[in-house]
Amino acid sequence: MMKASFPTNHNFYGEKAIKDNVLTDFFKKSTKSKAKKIFNNTFELTTKDESLKQLNIFRFKPAKDKLKEDEQLILKLYKKEDNQTGEVDYFVQTGLFAGVVYHKDCEFNITCAYGEPFLHRMLNYINDIYVDTKEVDAEQNKKDNSFQHILAHLFVHALERSATLGLPQFYQQKTQRSHKVRGSVDINAYLRHDIPFQGKLTTKYREQSYVQEIIDVLYLACEKLKKVFGVKYLQPILNLYQLLKSQYSGQFVNQSVIDRAKNHTALYNPMFASFKHTLEYAEIILNDWDLQNKEKSDKQTYGYLFDISQLFEVYLEKLLSQHLPAWSVSGQEQLSLYPNRFYKRNMYPDLVLKHLESEKVIVLDAKFKKMSLQYLDLDRSDFYQIHTYMQYYGSSLLFGGLIYPLSGDHILEKAYSESLFDNAHNNQRFIVDGIELHQPDLENMTIKQIIDRENLFIKRLQDLINESLLKAS
Repeated sequence: MMKASFPTNHNFYGEKAIKDNVLTDFFKKSTKSKAKKIFNNTFELTTKDESLKQLNIFRFKPAKDKLKEDEQLILKLYKKEDNQTGEVDYFVQTGLFAGVVYHKDCEFNITCAYGEPFLHRMLNYINDIYVDTKEVDAEQNKKDNSFQHILAHLFVHALERSATLGLPQFYQQKTQRSHKVRGSVDINAYLRHDIPFQGKLTTKYREQSYVQEIIDVLYLACEKLKKVFGVKYLQPILNLYQLLKSQYSGQFVNQSVIDRAKNHTALYNPMFASFKHTLEYAEIILNDWDLQNKEKSDKQTYGYLFDISQLFEVYLEKLLSQHLPAWSVSGQEQLSLYPNRFYKRNMYPDLVLKHLESEKVIVLDAKFKKMSLQYLDLDRSDFYQIHTYMQYYGSSLLFGGLIYPLSGDHILEKAYSESLFDNAHNNQRFIVDGIELHQPDLENMTIKQIIDRENLFIKRLQDLINESLLKAS
């Protein structure tokens, strides 16, 4: 099977053509003629494509029908012939979904455009891990893909967090025949076996036991990770892994066992409720981890994808909540427009911040796209959308803007307007900001560097908030 790897939001303007003589550099394990066949016909996979039935899109928060309303690009393949030279250029475009797509005997691995360290930082925020103590081990198995890497990280850290209070347990009724009384005497057994009394009694008692189905599912998921990534990947949960190993039943896990684990009554206990998500990750790892090894079917396009833009939204929501305690931060707040009219609509800004004292509002939209403070970087629809949100809040608005992973240095004078529309009669401001991730080698960025840049971003926002609140008072 051919393999190709491209970052998210790649080649948005079709500016990065693949020349004929380097085609096999991009498509590994392939001949040039085989790679060219992929581009025989223009192929465009979007969130409204019929092929989407064969793809699973993994979300980081409940959807607001965004996939139903907006058609979003996942993968596009096409070619163009130069009218003057007759040379053919090949193009691959990706959207904001990371993961793996199998199409026409080729594995397309869509990776995070801003490097594994930043991806891990965002994933840690998903699991409420705000202080990273270890650097990311950038070395990956040659056979793994972005989908596997993201899912493995989510599973390990979800399991680590879920098991803070221990593994799920439930009470089982057990019997014991002994000269010691434990629990209550089984009267029926006494009448049948202990008259005349022979020195032993049968007693019933309740004892907490681990849920065997959950133990088996979690253990085998860990074993699969160990096989692909090595035991180092299990380092955060090594003690937990040893406990799971000691309690493992030795039985094969099928879908029936997985279902019993996911629906066990022990998970209704608030202490163990977080294991529900952990078991969902484990189910995918056990059932669909290596899609290319599945039996061939008539599926021409299939795979697993993560909505990386949504991951960025949740990351920013938690980052702002942690650093701005005077503000209530909510994601995807529903704004109802013309609720009693036939043309009623709902809008969902990514981030709405409400001041706990003054009730002033900041509205922000997160965009996981290239931004180097150039004119073409700012998408026209994004620009008008955020201004619509800002207008909705009227006089309550303090400021609004778009937040990106920045590909260049942030320059305040270029990115912050003095007033809305640069109209002196408006007190509100429009901004473009974000976290600077422009280091040449993003894969070698350290956690400390990322945290330092987060702090710079937060400081710019705090300074603007203080200045804007002062003007509004």
